[in-house]
Amino acid sequence: MEHNLAFGTAFRRLRLIKEMTQEDFSSVVSERYIRMLEKGQYSPSLSNLIELAKVLDIGAVSLVDLVEAEAEGTEAAVVARQVLVELMELVQTHGSS
Repeated sequence: MEHNLAFGTAFRRLRLIKEMTQEDFSSVVSERYIRMLEKGQYSPSLSNLIELAKVLDIGAVSLVDLVEAEAEGTEAAVVARQVLVELMELVQTHGSS
């Protein structure tokens, strides 16, 4: 699945699970922007992604994990394990920062 559409699908699902409306994000972006995100017609900037995640009360990395899982058609836990392995390899190779 294309990443803009995956973001919209994952974001909408999470918003509904948390029983939030598009209006709940008005402190960050417009309702129109949320609609376009959910339709996969917009891609959030990194700043907007972080702010949207804050409103959802979820970490930005967790939101990206959900989006990547949606795009790959897999479970978020599978993507999270992959990220953990990659980070561990990076630390082992280059040290932590």
